[in-house]
Amino acid sequence: MILILGGTSESIIIANMIRKISTGLVLSTATEYGKEVARKNFEGSIICGKKDESELKTYCINNNIGLIVDATHPYAKLVSENAISISKSLGIKYIRYERPLIKKDEEKYVYCYSYEEAGKMINRLQGNVLITTGSKDIEHILQEIKDKNRAFIRILPQSGNIEKLEKLNVLPDQIIAMKGPFAKDLNIAMLKNYNCKILVTKESGSQGMLEEKLQAAEDCNAKVIIIGRPKIDYPKVFIDIDNLINYINDIT
Repeated sequence: MILILGGTSESIIIANMIRKISTGLVLSTATEYGKEVARKNFEGSIICGKKDESELKTYCINNNIGLIVDATHPYAKLVSENAISISKSLGIKYIRYERPLIKKDEEKYVYCYSYEEAGKMINRLQGNVLITTGSKDIEHILQEIKDKNRAFIRILPQSGNIEKLEKLNVLPDQIIAMKGPFAKDLNIAMLKNYNCKILVTKESGSQGMLEEKLQAAEDCNAKVIIIGRPKIDYPKVFIDIDNLINYINDIT
């Protein structure tokens, strides 16, 4: 049985491609929203819910999982590390699909490697800031910003996300609750509407619409802070989906 750890658009593509060569697979999503998105595009088995390492290990044992395909978000560090640990302890094969990175340009963009570092960098720059990293870990950015009135935060329009920001004393007019994808022109409109001179983003790759953010920031003469991906020692990693599928076909 193959377990696909999902939560990204690529995970659904991978699941559908694997289903053509093997019917013994299940796609896992962390949230009900992720499950609903997957269900619209994948007719195979789907499970939903966040699992800690112990729960994931038990699931793998009980369901005779022989291969874990990790297609989670590049910033889902704990999930990936748990999956790697379980694969080693149970002798299960592990494969990682990683979104390709865009070419690093330290002359144009400011790179940080933690949310706290990004918050401190905001303090050194002038102007309002559009934060497009979502609600997860947003508290680590906000706790470092001295003048929080400068921050405008874009999140998925879900009650839990809004409630989290309210508990962090973020005002309603600082919350942009919208679902993407966000084209270049829409990013430009937001930067101009909130008079933002800084844009904060994750290094989410083309699937995460990163290039559209960078182009919008350039057109608006806004400084870009990119939070780099967590460093994880993946045992086996692919950045091309076709190569990943060919490898799975060879080992199953």
